Amino acid sequence: MTNNLLGILARHPVAANLLMAMMIIAGLWGLSRLNTQFFPSFDIDFVSVGVTWAGASAEDIEQLVTDPIEQELKSVDRVKELSSRSFDGFSLVVLEFQEGTDMGLALDQVKEQVDLVRNLPASAESPEIKRIINYEPIASVLVVGADDPRGLRSLVRRFEHELLDRGISNIRIFGLPEEEIAIQVPSETLRELGLSLEDIGRRVGAASRDLPVGVIGRGESARQLRFKDQRRGELAFEDLPIIAAQDGRLLTLGDIAEITRRPQSAQTEVSYRGRPAVEMRLSRSRDADSLKSAQIMRDWVNETRPLLPPGLEFHVYDERWEYIEDRINLLLKNGLGGLILVIFILYFFLNAPAAGWVAVGIPTSFMAALGVLYVCGGSINMISLFGLIMTLGIIVDDAIVVGEDAVTHFEKGDSPLDSVQQGAQRMLAPVLSSSLTTIAAFMPLLLVGGIIGIILRTLPIVVICVILASLVEAFLVLPGHLRGTFSRMGGYHPRRLRKALDDGFLRFRENRFRPLITAGVRHRWLTVSLAVAVFIVSIGWVAGGRIAFNFFPVAEGPILFANVDFVAGTPKKNVDEYLSQVEQALWDTNEHFGGALVLTAISRLGLGESGDWERRSSENIGSVLVELVKPDARTVRNREFIDEWLARIPNTAGLENLSIKEPTAGPPGQDLEIQITGRSLATVKSTAVELKNVLIDIAGVSGVEDDMPYGREQLILRLTPTGEALGLSVENLGRQLRAGYEGYLVQVMADDSDEVEVRVVLPDSERNRLDSLDEFEVLLPGGGTVPFANVVTLQSRRGFDSIRHVEGKLAVTVTGNVDDAVNNDNRIIANLKQNTIPELEQRHGVKFSFEGRQADQRETLGDMQRGAILALVLIYLVLAWVFGSYGWPLLVMAIIPFGLVGAIWGHTLMGIDLTILSMFGFFGLAGIVVNNSIILVVFYKQSRAEGLAPDEAVVEAACQRLRAVLLTSLTTIAGLTPLLFETSLQAQFLIPMATSIAFGLAFATVLVLFLVPALLMIYEHSALTRRSMDIQATT
Repeated sequence: MTNNLLGILARHPVAANLLMAMMIIAGLWGLSRLNTQFFPSFDIDFVSVGVTWAGASAEDIEQLVTDPIEQELKSVDRVKELSSRSFDGFSLVVLEFQEGTDMGLALDQVKEQVDLVRNLPASAESPEIKRIINYEPIASVLVVGADDPRGLRSLVRRFEHELLDRGISNIRIFGLPEEEIAIQVPSETLRELGLSLEDIGRRVGAASRDLPVGVIGRGESARQLRFKDQRRGELAFEDLPIIAAQDGRLLTLGDIAEITRRPQSAQTEVSYRGRPAVEMRLSRSRDADSLKSAQIMRDWVNETRPLLPPGLEFHVYDERWEYIEDRINLLLKNGLGGLILVIFILYFFLNAPAAGWVAVGIPTSFMAALGVLYVCGGSINMISLFGLIMTLGIIVDDAIVVGEDAVTHFEKGDSPLDSVQQGAQRMLAPVLSSSLTTIAAFMPLLLVGGIIGIILRTLPIVVICVILASLVEAFLVLPGHLRGTFSRMGGYHPRRLRKALDDGFLRFRENRFRPLITAGVRHRWLTVSLAVAVFIVSIGWVAGGRIAFNFFPVAEGPILFANVDFVAGTPKKNVDEYLSQVEQALWDTNEHFGGALVLTAISRLGLGESGDWERRSSENIGSVLVELVKPDARTVRNREFIDEWLARIPNTAGLENLSIKEPTAGPPGQDLEIQITGRSLATVKSTAVELKNVLIDIAGVSGVEDDMPYGREQLILRLTPTGEALGLSVENLGRQLRAGYEGYLVQVMADDSDEVEVRVVLPDSERNRLDSLDEFEVLLPGGGTVPFANVVTLQSRRGFDSIRHVEGKLAVTVTGNVDDAVNNDNRIIANLKQNTIPELEQRHGVKFSFEGRQADQRETLGDMQRGAILALVLIYLVLAWVFGSYGWPLLVMAIIPFGLVGAIWGHTLMGIDLTILSMFGFFGLAGIVVNNSIILVVFYKQSRAEGLAPDEAVVEAACQRLRAVLLTSLTTIAGLTPLLFETSLQAQFLIPMATSIAFGLAFATVLVLFLVPALLMIYEHSALTRRSMDIQATT
């Protein structure tokens, strides 16, 4: 049936063109609908549970909020990791689910379990449960205003609505503080009136509200009854009646309190060159197109900028879409260069008409693959484009083998139809098996889990799509085109250049290659011994640590973050002043390097950041975000700039940590993430401090910090026997103190897009003094007051700013960055495991684990080890089916480890580390290198069937298939060659995979032509083969 189909399509005058047109149309349709992104889209399977309890310490949050929630959530199904953080005033519990979990059901189950928690503090807010959504950043817009930041609020909210309406998926805003209406009532006034803050708060809440009452007059003309007394601004609260004075005068809230609308405490303040500013970070959703979203932003900026009020400015920075566009253009440039080389090689080895039709198959197969990629839910991104470049040479392999065989027979005098039809039929089994082995090698990569697997999964999908499309093109489209071309030619009449090339190749094959292959077969044991020796030396080279392994290298970016952490309780103005010094040191560093490196510098008081994956807020921290010019446009590297900047930043009293980091693309996490788990806060913290001191002294390590900073000094309160005798309780006194110092929450008022809290509180002049407790009058349950000092004792201790749990255990993580040019994170970790960690574990009774990228590395490499076994099994099954033998597949597969030798030496020659993409290249290489072996073995078996002796048959098979072997290998190498020599920093991420395939295939090609024939002869003359032949003769 297959032969009939091949014959029908080869003979039909227009079938080939129609099928090609369908493939191209499918590709154009897919290309018009595929999204453009940096990395492939992926969902993160996380659910978070957040609870706010204003004024509570991290320890109280941990014990009274986090622990009860964690206990209930332990029974949730398919949870990969349960972790939590307890901050001052906030608890955050995060559940990471196993890949493939139905997140709708998971979210519902989490809500059900949280509903079972009955013992949360009464004053804590209701838990907020949500799924964490992954948004990819597009760019950030900085809105810089006049001296008063309050004027920016309405404009920024208007800008936000405009951008969302135009199609931007998500906008995060920093520097627009949440506000409150503070009703400040002095203590003296409270004593005179005999009221508490709670009394006033209840009266305000009862009077200021909207309340539907019902419907009246249903039998007549019905009317709705409702109160509409909700106050909307600070001035509206002033006329609320509170109490009648002794002289009969009605006292309003404005008579007894100062009412102001102001930012809440511990809010982030953003500034640009000393002026207040607001950051708007624009992101796209999973299904949105990055470049289309960027165009929306650019159009909006261009339309809005001329209409800005005087004194208001826009600054667009961190434009991620430009990185996408730059890298797409970079890959397209390399792809075009590879395509030109591939076409040149085709024309060098094949006659012009045949080479032309083989070359036409490249865009045809690509288009069909793009159509299939869209159906599979793919996108145009860095990984898929690299997959297409990688398959530039592979995509023509099938067409080369089919076309080269047809050309050979046509040149020998066969008719055009017989040449193409019989050539397709002859090549169907070896080409199909070669394609299946390549698919079998790439297919296990689809099973790699974790974020790395999700990001790189597009690569095998693209390769498989292209291979399937190339099969269709080689057997259903190419024969029809070649038949028509051969028919028009009438016969093979090479021109002078073509004849010279053909004669030159023939002379090389007969005068150079044939004697070499004959000698290799004659001295087969020497040939095999030399190959094995090279293999052993290469393995020893790797085992000796001569080649480093860098799991997921990322390109240097233009964004830096300088984070400062002060001792908890440091006045806000001190942090602000130090941030100014850090920023000034930045500009001095910029001048030191010529004054043209820094594009943007933004100070954020109250916000610390290490990139898109980690962010924290506190009054005692701050950060400076810096955007430099693009790395390819400067000679100063980030590490050099950071070192100079750090050297210029002065030290100061109270500074706990100063670090400058580079946010990285790809999977979350940092180069070093060492998790310490233990039983007590003091133990894990002291261990973390010791480990940080060790890491700081290691060359190439920077930005070392831990995620368990010390908090404010705490005053531990205890009721005295006198207080208990007076009827006071912890609950009663705690409520009074909370109302005085944190405020009594009256209501949350909606104001356009903002929620404004209304709180009754003591005046700032009282709350902000440490000695105000001595003046605090405690209301007794039976009436009257008593000084605070008479009923409470105080004890001081230092607390923590945040407390982290992993699987219910106390944990602290020490992180750091590693400069790849100086050191290697795997070497550092190996040294820590050997020298530092055992001693710390024994002395402190803690446990260490390596998380973040190291955890991803363990998971990914474990999956790849299992995938490698599966790939070899699949390749063996395919070959066993094709050859109908158990032994021949092993002979063909023997070339695979020698291909890896070439890949290893390729990394050494290129001076690059092995990476996860190198490993992916090994998989692809395993499938590609056996293809030439298959063709060689198939022709050998055909020659043996025609009666040739084994030695003659193997030499003849190698000589006859020399052109096809060289063509398929050289086109694959040529497709990757421009990328191998790309100097752009943005391409360094992809070069290891190109190195694995190009160098591995080059080395394996030589071995296929010499080692496989030698192994064939050893196999043919083995006792196993002779016994098999004896059995066949007997039967």
